[in-house]
Amino acid sequence: MAYLKAKAAPHSQGANLTTLKACILVLCFAVMQTVPAAINGFPFIFFDTRGYNNAGKAVVETIAGKQWVDEAPVTKATSPADPSVEQAVAAAPDQRVISMSRSPYYGALVFVSLQAEALLLVLFQSLIVGYVAWLVVRQICKENPTKPYLVIGAICAAVTPLPYFTAYAMPDVFAAVVPLCLFLLCFSKRSLTKTQIVICWVILAAAVAIHSSHILLTFGLLVLLALMSLWPRVRPLLSGWLMSFLAFSAGVSAVFAFAFVSQAVFGSWPQNLPFLTARGIEDGPVAELMANDCGGYEFAICDAAPLDNNSSQLFLWDKNGYYQSADEATKQRLSDEDFSVFLTAALAEPVMQIRASVGNALRQLGMFGLYEFYTAKRVFAESAPHFMNGSNLSRFGASLAVTGGFPFIFLSTFVYASAVISLITVAIMFGVRSISNTAMALAVLILATLLINAVVCGVLSDPHHRYQARVIWLLPFLATLLVFHGAQRAKRVPTQFSAENSDATL
Repeated sequence: MAYLKAKAAPHSQGANLTTLKACILVLCFAVMQTVPAAINGFPFIFFDTRGYNNAGKAVVETIAGKQWVDEAPVTKATSPADPSVEQAVAAAPDQRVISMSRSPYYGALVFVSLQAEALLLVLFQSLIVGYVAWLVVRQICKENPTKPYLVIGAICAAVTPLPYFTAYAMPDVFAAVVPLCLFLLCFSKRSLTKTQIVICWVILAAAVAIHSSHILLTFGLLVLLALMSLWPRVRPLLSGWLMSFLAFSAGVSAVFAFAFVSQAVFGSWPQNLPFLTARGIEDGPVAELMANDCGGYEFAICDAAPLDNNSSQLFLWDKNGYYQSADEATKQRLSDEDFSVFLTAALAEPVMQIRASVGNALRQLGMFGLYEFYTAKRVFAESAPHFMNGSNLSRFGASLAVTGGFPFIFLSTFVYASAVISLITVAIMFGVRSISNTAMALAVLILATLLINAVVCGVLSDPHHRYQARVIWLLPFLATLLVFHGAQRAKRVPTQFSAENSDATL
């Protein structure tokens, strides 16, 4: 018995050292991603951050037993600032409107961070990404994951948008976490501990719950995973796919659950912005429907005809645009009828809509610079005073992003260069190296994510650099990982890899 205890002690000690090493590595990865925020002196803030903060404030203060008081706008919004505040102010005292397009779950994180220490949000998001990335690297570079992981962290921090999105007070960074979590659950579940599986599941469900585009992205990837079951080499685990679908369902359920809670607690249903209607106006079909007296339909948007300009941005955000100048009842109708209007118009003009959607998706696919971070100065002048306290407002105003000291255009050059080089590297690795089934599955998921994300964001909203930049870092991540993976495989004796996914599959 004493001998067995003596033999067990080193194993336990080794396990503890391994866990400690993993924690240190993840922390190092996360710290590398916080460098831009540290240089900037504050997290990067966007117009939409205001809406998230307000939604989170309503939830947190209600839970804390405080009376939620709508913010009093400092000045009338004159830019694409989030309209949720104006909606709330205009609503009746017992019917406080919360914009459903701004997740209260992520909003609570933003609100609490801004109340405590804003940079904690940056560290938290960096740790989440770092942890998931570590689990993925361990699955692909099993012999020695340390060096690949640190090199990937350095490359991502230096030449990709990742550190700017971990520093963004926006949920965009979690879009790229979705395919990584799906990979871990569907292809590597047998190699994960129960705790790791639970953490991946929670992160995936949370990512789905905090942004509508993540719902569509995750759904598209789940469909792809089901189709991948037809390809034996990249067949996902049935148990992992079902677990992923359950996480997806939980995230979607959380979105709808809040809608009912909002109606019960705040006296009104959360209000979505009519993004699809705006998209259809600029694409043409909705504008055509309006020009033809809506074909007998009595949609709220019909009262907006004729429009002076078909720009979706002007329709949604301009203070004199139809949406911003509409009363609350009209805004609610526009929200409720959004999908019906878009579908009716698209079916009436299918060729026009398909042509526009394909063009928007292709444009989005090639837009992934850091250019939208230049809006910081406008955000500081037009949006930040509405929701930031004096200390945070001063720090944000003194940040390099606001003062113009951050070279986002120059940095975007490196982002584009790294993406092109990475794509070429991935192609070469597939051509000249033997790639394992697991690595192939990861590559398929990441490349599909880039395409699906461009379709979702480009078709349903205006193409913006921010939308594709949030996931483009996965390409250098994949390229670097495959290089190390190929090198490690070349050093060992060829073995039979067909049994890698020996668990029950779809």
